[in-house]
Amino acid sequence: MLDYVMTGATPDEIWPLVRDFHYSKRMPSAIQHCFAVREPGGLFGDTGRPVAGCIFGFGANRNMPATALELTRLVRHPDYNGFISQLVAFGLQWMKKNTDCEFAFSYADTGQNHHGGIYQATNWKYVGLNKSQNEFVDENNNPVHKRTVSAKLGTARQDVVMRLMPNLTIGKSTQKHLYIFPLKMRWPKIAAQYDWEALPYPKPDRV
Repeated sequence: MLDYVMTGATPDEIWPLVRDFHYSKRMPSAIQHCFAVREPGGLFGDTGRPVAGCIFGFGANRNMPATALELTRLVRHPDYNGFISQLVAFGLQWMKKNTDCEFAFSYADTGQNHHGGIYQATNWKYVGLNKSQNEFVDENNNPVHKRTVSAKLGTARQDVVMRLMPNLTIGKSTQKHLYIFPLKMRWPKIAAQYDWEALPYPKPDRV
């Protein structure tokens, strides 16, 4: 049995996992820190192939401060059956010791049937569902991120996009569960500053 190792990582190392196994199939922008579970390798056993990864970076939500980082990707290889929550905890502990990040936040997308079990397992605070936003969708009703549109056209203005990309329409984004993990700032101060309340954890939908 492999003796897996948790370490920091580069975006290039995490990219194959995101490309092949994450539902978004793309890397986020504004990446700040990456962490990986690795197969053992190299002289000290810590340079093996990543089999799971997580990425923290600046979020797209402008209501969040620059002193907070979003967990933007969490992904594993299907053959890795370890607890990915341990990787999240490793990354959070490293950032608490080595950065000035006040808190981390992340979303669990109801459109992907996610309820945030990983965040619950690592004791994040749950503060509720966000509001649906207007977003671009393609002919198959798949969301197309504004950054993707802007990279192609140089703008994400709705009138320009509708004229130049007629295959896109305007739809509503799915709601997302918002989770918060205090780092340098304590939870009572975070809750007071952002008018958040720690709510009971949502349960997974069962059909």
